[in-house]
Amino acid sequence: MKLITPFTILTQNFHTMDLIRDGMKNRRLATERLHDDYRKIYKNHKFA
Repeated sequence: MKLITPFTILTQNFHTMDLIRDGMKNRRLATERLHDDYRKIYKNHKFA
């Protein structure tokens, strides 16, 4: 049986916060990459 103390609850909360923060960071990087791709496309695209 696992002992549950306020400290273990806190570390568990910090761990989930780290996972959420990491996921948000990865998502932001993906959107920045998408914006960069669009910039390259429009910069190389010749409008009629």
